[in-house]
Amino acid sequence: MLEIGKISSGEFLILVIIFMIGGSILNVPAFLVKIAKQDAWISYMITTLISLCFVFLYNKLASIYPSKTYVEVNEKILGKWVGKISALLFLFYILYLLSALLYEIGSFSTTQILVGTPIEMIMVLFLLTSIIGVRLGLEVISRTALIFFPWIVFMLFMLFLLLIPDIKLEHIQPIFEGMKPIIKGSYQTLALPYVQLVFFLMIMPYVNEKDEMKKNFYRGTLLGGMVLFLVIIFSILVLGTDITALQNYPSYRLGKRLSVGGFLERIEVIVAFIWILSVYFKLTICYYGLSLGLAQVLGLKNHKILHFPLAFLIFAFSIITHPNTVHSQNFTAKTWTPFSLTICFLLPVLLLVIGILKKKRSILKATKG
Repeated sequence: MLEIGKISSGEFLILVIIFMIGGSILNVPAFLVKIAKQDAWISYMITTLISLCFVFLYNKLASIYPSKTYVEVNEKILGKWVGKISALLFLFYILYLLSALLYEIGSFSTTQILVGTPIEMIMVLFLLTSIIGVRLGLEVISRTALIFFPWIVFMLFMLFLLLIPDIKLEHIQPIFEGMKPIIKGSYQTLALPYVQLVFFLMIMPYVNEKDEMKKNFYRGTLLGGMVLFLVIIFSILVLGTDITALQNYPSYRLGKRLSVGGFLERIEVIVAFIWILSVYFKLTICYYGLSLGLAQVLGLKNHKILHFPLAFLIFAFSIITHPNTVHSQNFTAKTWTPFSLTICFLLPVLLLVIGILKKKRSILKATKG
C-alpha cells in the first residue's frame, strides 16, 4: 500500500468543507450572478440539493471496494488496460484542476494583493509550499487543516456579521424572475465545485469509521454549500447584481466594504486569508491524489518520487492552458461543466453499474458452486 496513514471521519469532514470553499469562494458569485441575476441564490440552492445525488453515487462506488482508491477501482472493475486508460482520464482531470487552481492563485495575487509581481513567482512559491504538505502525507495535511479550520470559521463569521449593516433587500428583488436562467445557473455551477468531490474517492480508503465517513460526506457537502450560498447572497444584497457580475472577485470586494466603528475599514484581508488557506489545502490534497493515483497506475511502490516531476508539469500546464484571465473565464463558462460531468459523473456511473453487475455475478457463481 502506497499510503499507510489513516485519518478520522471528522478530519474527512473538514477536508470536504475546505475543498468546497477553496477556489470557489472568490469567483462563483460573479459567475452565477451573470447567468441568474438576483435569483443566483435560488440557483445555488438547487445545485446544492442536486450535489447530494453525486455524493450518494460516490458513497455507493466506495462501498464496492472500500479498501481501494478510485484509480484501483477502475482497474478492478474495467480490467487492467481499460481501467488504466479510465484512471488516466481521471488523473488528467485532476492535473487540469490543479493547473487552473495554481493559475487562479497567481492571477488573484498579482491583480489584488501583490500588484506588479511576476505571476510565475507567486505560482512557484505556492507550489513549493504545497509540495511540503504532499511529502509529509495525508495525516499531516489533515491535522494541519484541523488546526486552521477554526480560524476559517471565525473569519467567515466576522465577514458575514460585519456586512449585515450594509444589506439592502431591494437588491434581491424581484424574486424568481425566470426559471430558465435559474436552471442554467444550476447546471453551470455543478462543476464549481460539486462534481469535483469525486476526488475524495482517492482518500476514502484511508478514513476510519466508514459509516460515519459517508454521513460526513453529506454533511461536508451541505456545510460547504451553505458557506458558498451565504457568500453569493451577501454579494447580491450588499453589492447588487450589476457590481457583483462585473467584478472578477466580488467576495474580495465585499471585504473592502467592511467597516468597524468608522475607523477600521477595508479589512479585505479577512477574505484573502479565508481564500488563501482554503485554496492551499484544496491544491495540496489534489496534488497528493494526483501523485498517489499516478503511482498506482505505474505500479510504483512510493509516490514521493513523482512529486517534483509533477510540480514541473503542473507549473507548465498552468501557463499553457490559460494564457490570460479572459481565456480562463470563457473556458469555465463554456467547457468546464460538460468536461467535469463526463469525467466525474458519467464515468463513475458506468463504473458503479458494471461493478454491481460483477458483484452479483460473483455471488451467483458462489451460490451455484
